[in-house]
Amino acid sequence: MLPIAVKKSPRTRGARRLTAAVLALPLSVAVALPLAVPAAAQENAPDPDPTSLGNWLDPETVPERVPQSVETQSLSGLPDGVSVEKVEWLTDRWANVYINSAAMPGEAVKVQILLARDWYSQPDKTFPAVWALDGMRARTDESGWTLSTNIAQFYADKNVNVVMPVGGAGSFYTDWDNEQNGVNYQWESFLINELPAVLREGWRTNEQRAITGLSMSGTSAMNLAAHHPDMFQFAGSFSGYLDTTSFGMPLAIDYAVNETSGLSATNMWGPYGSTRWNENDPKQNVGQLKDMTVYVSSGNGNAGAYDVEGPIPGFPENPAAWGLEAMAMLTSQTFVAAANAAGVDVIQKFRPSGTHDWPYWQYEMTQAWPYIAQTFGLSEDDTGTTCAPIGAIATKASEYASELGTCITNEYDAKDGGKVQDFRNGRVWWKASTGAHATWGRISARYSEMGGPDSWLGYPTSEEFTIDGGNGRFVTFENGSIYWSPETGAVAVKNDIIDSWGKTDWENGPLGFPIEAEVDIDGGAWQKFENGVIVRNAAGQVQYVQGAIAAKYVADGGPTASGLGFPTSDELKINGGAFSTFDNGNIYWSASTGAHKLSRGDIFNAWGEEGYEQGRFGFPTSDETDANGVRTVTFEHGEIRQVNGNIEKDYKG
Repeated sequence: MLPIAVKKSPRTRGARRLTAAVLALPLSVAVALPLAVPAAAQENAPDPDPTSLGNWLDPETVPERVPQSVETQSLSGLPDGVSVEKVEWLTDRWANVYINSAAMPGEAVKVQILLARDWYSQPDKTFPAVWALDGMRARTDESGWTLSTNIAQFYADKNVNVVMPVGGAGSFYTDWDNEQNGVNYQWESFLINELPAVLREGWRTNEQRAITGLSMSGTSAMNLAAHHPDMFQFAGSFSGYLDTTSFGMPLAIDYAVNETSGLSATNMWGPYGSTRWNENDPKQNVGQLKDMTVYVSSGNGNAGAYDVEGPIPGFPENPAAWGLEAMAMLTSQTFVAAANAAGVDVIQKFRPSGTHDWPYWQYEMTQAWPYIAQTFGLSEDDTGTTCAPIGAIATKASEYASELGTCITNEYDAKDGGKVQDFRNGRVWWKASTGAHATWGRISARYSEMGGPDSWLGYPTSEEFTIDGGNGRFVTFENGSIYWSPETGAVAVKNDIIDSWGKTDWENGPLGFPIEAEVDIDGGAWQKFENGVIVRNAAGQVQYVQGAIAAKYVADGGPTASGLGFPTSDELKINGGAFSTFDNGNIYWSASTGAHKLSRGDIFNAWGEEGYEQGRFGFPTSDETDANGVRTVTFEHGEIRQVNGNIEKDYKG
């Protein structure tokens, strides 16, 4: 792997704005903090091995996150005022859950969940949770953990759910005393009183929890664990500030909060030295952590394996990354000293180099995992995977190794005597009658979310086909296919719908790609496409309706609401226009008149006597109206009315 030190990290560019304050603050903190640290705390842990880090993400090169499906989730057993607004599935193992919070009303709180390895293979099992809180510059769209680390890949073969709240820049994930600038952070109430119920009721998460954080949220992890020791069995801080009240630290925290979010830390915990500052000082409350596993790590600010070295040997190019990490080490060592005095064991990893940056926090995430797994009492199998594909699945996995990645489970039983094996980026499915086939990417995610072979699709019968000039994909299954395009996402389509769609040349024709799943309607069903709809009636007959005629039919509500019933023909071309027939009438279209419906009856018959659209009246220019018992349809060249059962034709030439 190319050493990261040869490139500038965009993650630390924003930190440069803190440089002037940070360069001064650690010096004042260093003078004031009690540094009578026991010898054990002063021992340095090894530097990270650059080759052990694996791939890490750059937030400027993260691929676009396009949900493969969005659904509602109705859960019982939630606190009053709490509900799930929606769930976005990004992959079959990554769900974004939007939670309506009573503590923080308004915009739903987004929480990212990475599902445990055996989520699908053991559908009745519950799983421990690893909470990973974000840093000072937390964004509102995505957690820094998925933007800047390989957390999704690292935890793919581990049997825990990973929970990552999104947002909270400068919040310290605490309850703020006062609202400021329209912001009223109540994170502790949300995380402690609301989120666990959603995880339990909707995501098969049990009562085993580890809470971890970096920088700002390293402080938060320790505070939340100390405030609620009955909820957490593990607390981990990576480069956290674990002394918030010693001389200089409240000022440093206030500066960082203000620079990040425009808010004041005095609205968070009140005036410096107040009771709430003491309540949220990890070193003062360390005694509450006595019965849990505590992990504390930091570098010392010197240029390390993942830094660009500046002009001074050993000093990083970015001085803020040095200052922030030096402050983290000083306060973390003070915390360890307080822990030792309180008889609390701490797993301490103080590195002889390393700055305040994501590659180091990714490394500490991996180093903390064995301690988390041991705390949870996980079996060796649950802490990682020793697996190997066999038989037909092995052959298929080898053929598509670059798409699938490595296995994370051995094969396990599936419906109708089939087998399935999970890989980091997809799955391989096998049944005797279909053979082995691989799915990956958004199509695989959609298939898994639907239930895999337990869904109406059955087993896959192909790998991905490329269509639409390379822009689209589809995979065939026993009873249908899943189609994907960048604009429409992944949508499943039944075979009879596909057959009707094929009459128009599938995605290359006027209908385009499917845009929604099939929906039951009025005893039948329909499926919407980019430029039309395909409809199945109660007898199973399928017809397509396209373009402006389809838009009219859908806008009028379909079979019952429109009064037309189900379509009885595909679109028919006539006299420069088009029409589609339905149980109870037709919809006609021309470029000059638009689309209008006409029910079968006396007016329709009278128009027919004139030769329909090819006769002297031409195309309809309105739907049929009924005013004071007079039914009327206007046409290009006149009007036909039904008055007291009598037909009146008003031809206007």
